[in-house]
Amino acid sequence: MVESIIGNYLMDSGRITPAQFRAALDKMDAVRVKLGLIAVSEGFMTFAQAEEVNRLQAICDKRFGDIAVDKGYLTDEQVGKLLKRQGDAYLAFIQALEDDKLITIGEVANVLEEFKMNKCLTNTELEDIKSDDVEKIVDVYLPEAAKEYEQLISIAMKTLIRLVDRHASIIKAEMKEVQGSAPAAIQEMQGETEKWTNGFREVDGALLTVASFFGQEEFETLDEDALDAAAELMNCINGLYASAISGKHGELLELLPPAYGVEGVDFPAQAACVVTVQIDGRLCEFVTTKAN
Repeated sequence: MVESIIGNYLMDSGRITPAQFRAALDKMDAVRVKLGLIAVSEGFMTFAQAEEVNRLQAICDKRFGDIAVDKGYLTDEQVGKLLKRQGDAYLAFIQALEDDKLITIGEVANVLEEFKMNKCLTNTELEDIKSDDVEKIVDVYLPEAAKEYEQLISIAMKTLIRLVDRHASIIKAEMKEVQGSAPAAIQEMQGETEKWTNGFREVDGALLTVASFFGQEEFETLDEDALDAAAELMNCINGLYASAISGKHGELLELLPPAYGVEGVDFPAQAACVVTVQIDGRLCEFVTTKAN
């Protein structure tokens, strides 16, 4: 998720184009993050020291870590820690941008500071986003009034990342009443003392993408068949949440049959947590509300 959050900021600020962002995402799986990038990112080395070691690598048959240890820039213990982070999603994305000469290691710190200020983040929140931990990122984005929905939204995002788009990302989260007609798929969960209504609403094409990925069928329009596939994904998310709640708190939630409508469906007339989600470059909303 971190790659999309940072990538969207870079596109919004005009530093990269959508095509360059897409190319960086495509490269992420094949990128092996350079030890120098990780060392600078972690504050173990300066940019100048990393550049010096890179130059030495070009004239001697030694690994980056071995040269850095010889120069006294790193310890063996630090090299071991850095090697464990070579699969880091944030660093893989930065590495992909650097390989395409869209950013340099020396510019990363300034870009992150600008991003932090632009999004009004604390240092801890920035580190939570960089960690690519879904639960930590969800916590950063949720307003205080929506904290009771945190576990469900975390499960929803993990499921979207696992089953639909590994680069799925939260754009924003807010508490508001759901108004207006839009294609949607919803499902209710009924407990002894509470009732949940959760669903997906279309914004600009992402729900069609969700239906196509999850239904393993290329839907051309967001018709009832496509919405049925989206409803099945909603059922999967709700099932995972109901199981988690049952195991942790002993609360039993019954999943009612999903409902969907091309012209929209009615959500309860009360404030809901509305999470705008980006899927393959397009948007939809994940909506959840609870009544006691």
